[in-house]
Amino acid sequence: MINRKLRLMSGFLSGTLGVTAIAQEPAAPAEPVKPAVPENPAEDPFKAPANVAAAPADAEKTPSGLASLVITKGTGTEKPLATDTVRVHYTGWKASDGQMFDSSLKRGQPAEFALNQVIKGWTEGVQLMVVGEKRRFWIPSDLAYGDEGRVAGNLTFDVELLEIIKPPAAPKDLTAPADAVATESGLKYQILKAGEGETSPGPEDVVTCQFTGWKADGEFIMTSTRNPQPAQFTLGQVPIKGLNEGVQLMKKGGKRRFWIPASLAYGKEGEAPEGAPTGDLIFEFELISFQPVPKPPPPPKDPNAPKDVAAAPKGATTTESGIAYTVLKPGEGDASPTETDLLKVSFKGWDANGASIGSSEAMGGPMALSLDQAPIKGWVEILKTMKKGESRRVWVPENLTFETKGRGGPEGALTFDLELVEFKSKPVAPKAPANVAAPPADAKKTASGLAYKVLKAGTGKRKPIETDTVKVHYAGWTTDGKLFDNSIERDEQAQFPLNGVIKGWTEGVQLMVEGEKTRFWIPVELAYNNQPGRPAGMLVFDIELFEIVTPEAPKKIEAVTPPIEVKPVRPKEEKPAE
Repeated sequence: MINRKLRLMSGFLSGTLGVTAIAQEPAAPAEPVKPAVPENPAEDPFKAPANVAAAPADAEKTPSGLASLVITKGTGTEKPLATDTVRVHYTGWKASDGQMFDSSLKRGQPAEFALNQVIKGWTEGVQLMVVGEKRRFWIPSDLAYGDEGRVAGNLTFDVELLEIIKPPAAPKDLTAPADAVATESGLKYQILKAGEGETSPGPEDVVTCQFTGWKADGEFIMTSTRNPQPAQFTLGQVPIKGLNEGVQLMKKGGKRRFWIPASLAYGKEGEAPEGAPTGDLIFEFELISFQPVPKPPPPPKDPNAPKDVAAAPKGATTTESGIAYTVLKPGEGDASPTETDLLKVSFKGWDANGASIGSSEAMGGPMALSLDQAPIKGWVEILKTMKKGESRRVWVPENLTFETKGRGGPEGALTFDLELVEFKSKPVAPKAPANVAAPPADAKKTASGLAYKVLKAGTGKRKPIETDTVKVHYAGWTTDGKLFDNSIERDEQAQFPLNGVIKGWTEGVQLMVEGEKTRFWIPVELAYNNQPGRPAGMLVFDIELFEIVTPEAPKKIEAVTPPIEVKPVRPKEEKPAE
């Protein structure tokens, strides 16, 4: 039942505040406790029941596929709602082999969580119970954790409901009152308790806090107040823009109520990620304390950095946007690349202190990109005025560097040596095959359900194994013919380790030899298994295998500070990696 991935930020990003509705693991109790001991010492409370593999004929079944059987009748009359918090004891086993994977009894501490923060089988099943009741659940994988991961497949749970805890009441003001303060973004707030001091947290600060959230109709979302310890997280990781903005206005010890419009939360119905609350949100937030995260030491200066890396020389040309450049080597011809061309660019980059931020040489060769894929905004303006073979040194102001920059990315203005190796018209996108909707009758099928058909026979004899890396060209479509990713338009072979891609690729490419081109129909469970943000359903791939790269044995090397690589921003495509 417990999902370890949702420990982050004391559950702040879990469930209704994130996109996955599964509970975080309860915190350890303040005092040591002893595991539960059965009344009859001969009994083993953690041993799988005899019917762990499947529900018996007399089990109660719901339309969703959930099955349950009452083991001990309850004493209460009220059943919990999905928005309630429950206190339970439970033990869970894998239905396939009876292995116990989790138990509150073994920890000697009841678990407590909101029912809208757990796996679907728990949310549905515990609502059938009353206090004092003990029930056994047989939960199919689609109501549990799915068919991948450590706790995959159908699961069986014994659950005893100890207490139903009603959520905090929603504030009377479900819409912001007239005296609420409004910011330019549309966020509104009231100060419930003034803070102390003059400083406020920044987006990179770690905040310690308590919070409770509701939807605009008063429906409870979640609260941190029932956790043994206050919530703690980096403020910039909060996915709700309005809350991120509002907390940065607060002082230590302060408490505020925020009315957050949908545009600063997750959006309206149909816009929000699956599982996230839609529409306007209300939060009460208490800022207990905050502290900055120590910055890592600056990277060492590159001994090969240009002498003028910190600032452009007087003779440099400066564009209207503030980019300065000097020509290191003139190009050939009169033509320059257009927005639709495919470019190959070599580069070296440094920050203003001369520390290397990466190079195309370190990435294995020139970078292939179109102008709308340039990782540095300032590159676009410069590259579209260059000629083939031309090299320039470019000083890019900070506002024209990275569109988005992850934590630890280079700060300030950056300097680049750019060479436009070549440019040409971008290859035409591959068209969807006529049989994209389903494999034809002559397609071969494996035991897993993978279907495939060889489009071009290969010239090699060896087939790759799972630990090999392969160089391929590929194109991928959904069954309605939508092209969601391909290497053809990038005009460069893709390289993947076979143990780092979706299951259908791992299995399918091992059937191929070098030079072969094959079409694969990959069922959903061997593709992305309907993960949010990934192509859904069965996927169709055309794959041409060019080379099998067997990894070399690791060599012992001296530790060095790795440079920050500048990687091209791809279009919104899906790389077939898990």
